[in-house]
Amino acid sequence: MVYLGGPRGRRRIFGRGIYLHDPPPGYHPTRPHVPLAQRRRILRRERLLLYVTGTLLVLLAGAMAVFIGLMIAGYR
Repeated sequence: MVYLGGPRGRRRIFGRGIYLHDPPPGYHPTRPHVPLAQRRRILRRERLLLYVTGTLLVLLAGAMAVFIGLMIAGYR
């Protein structure tokens, strides 16, 4: 039996999870253990990337709004 996912812990609301009799091709039952320091480093990098991406999107949207406003003002 291979456990593929589903609820874990004490509050099993929707059942006992997904179990298959035979594993799918390429399935590896064990994940390598990632140390806490490395997990924190990965989360810090992802948070920084999300912050930079969000800031760039906001600035790009503002620049686009100014550009559209200038086009409308120049048309009249």
